Amino acid sequence: MITKEREFLSLSNDLLFKETLTHKDNRDKLKYFLSCFTDFSSEYLDKVNLIVQYESVLTKTKVKDIAYRGDVIIKFDNYRINLECYSSFNESSFNKSTSYIMRIFSTQRDRGKNSKYLESIVQLNFVDDVKYSFDSNIISSYGLVNLNNIEDRKLADKFIIKYYRLDKAREATYNEGDKTLRWLKFIAAKTREERENIAKGDEALMELNTWCEEYVNDERTKEIFGKWAEEIAEEKGYDKGSLEKTLDIAKNLLKLNVSKKDISKATGLSLNEIKKLND
Repeated sequence: MITKEREFLSLSNDLLFKETLTHKDNRDKLKYFLSCFTDFSSEYLDKVNLIVQYESVLTKTKVKDIAYRGDVIIKFDNYRINLECYSSFNESSFNKSTSYIMRIFSTQRDRGKNSKYLESIVQLNFVDDVKYSFDSNIISSYGLVNLNNIEDRKLADKFIIKYYRLDKAREATYNEGDKTLRWLKFIAAKTREERENIAKGDEALMELNTWCEEYVNDERTKEIFGKWAEEIAEEKGYDKGSLEKTLDIAKNLLKLNVSKKDISKATGLSLNEIKKLND
């Protein structure tokens, strides 16, 4: 009997990341996730009712549909948390995510809400293959500060943007007691074996890993995700022909001794992709 090979998809994939964390079957896992990436304790989150707003791609028919990749908003008490995941992050991604959270924050005034009672807006960005300037830390936090005195922060508890570097997390030494790093490594894992090993010993992550495996290998899910991957690639112009053309351009620039960093900026290819051209 021939056993059909099961497919693996990393949780760093934007679609799987959002489908997994927003699914009603995983609400307890979402609370665990939030306890590791925010200042809210597990005890507090267990008592609140999470209102999860997300329009699944499984209800869409075309990439060009409004909000085709879906935006995740989690609401509870006086907080709203926006989750974003980028398998490749550049300046355009930064501008997009920043403008989005600013729009979320500003719409509170559109609804006539008294400024005294503004909700706290938190955006958690999980980014990989980064082509944008950040510090060297795995976690970077941003808010509104006085440029003459960075200790002077305004709306410190009302407007928060955090970036979690999946690429840096992969390189970090694993510490079993660091639940945040464990989650990041779990999301960033590139193979089935790697993700299974990271999950071992953590009941919630082991259950979530099993859920992801079954979800990804569901026939309907595979069909829809496959179609969306093709449409997204076509939408971004990354079809086979254009990719080959881009690689040819990069090869020619290498022959002209143009720096790999400049080639990356010009072509959109990652440094790793460009380095492979020399092999």
